[in-house]
Amino acid sequence: MSPSARSQPLRRRSSRTVPATITSLILLALAVTGAWIGISRLINGVWPSFLAPIRQSLSALTWASPAVWTAAVILTVVGLILFLAAILPGKHTTLRLRDPEGADSRSSETVISRRGLAKIASTHLDQADGVDSASVSATARKVTADVRTPLHDAPELKGKLQSSLERKFDQIGVDPAPRVTVRVRTTP
Repeated sequence: MSPSARSQPLRRRSSRTVPATITSLILLALAVTGAWIGISRLINGVWPSFLAPIRQSLSALTWASPAVWTAAVILTVVGLILFLAAILPGKHTTLRLRDPEGADSRSSETVISRRGLAKIASTHLDQADGVDSASVSATARKVTADVRTPLHDAPELKGKLQSSLERKFDQIGVDPAPRVTVRVRTTP
């Protein structure tokens, strides 16, 4: 009997494309520069003239000089940061939703993006009575809403909107439910 097929999990981590691209471009530039300098040395038999001041300052350094130790420490810290960025997981880009009734939790998964949850919350708040405009941001554990209202009773509206959003997230099935924070500002 073959094991049941299981799809890849939908709740993935961020891809870290920008740091990887920047690092690869820097390393590529260093490699191209090194190759160009090496080929120039092989063809002409001498190092390029712009390297003369660099070679002279480097030839005066010893292994015990403070500049060498400082460079070693800086390169070690940069290497450690790059290593940790490579192995530590990024933030989740989606939130898990409760499985529909009757669904097998081992073979199915339902998720919503953080941006999608923020749009749902923003639309929900915009439709509420007394709300002029709403701006919502969402993370994996927290949803923050900034609401503008022409009403002067902002504290009461804040409580109503916060409980309304919590009910909406429970209705959608966000599991675990994020902490909801609503800030209400009165417009003149």
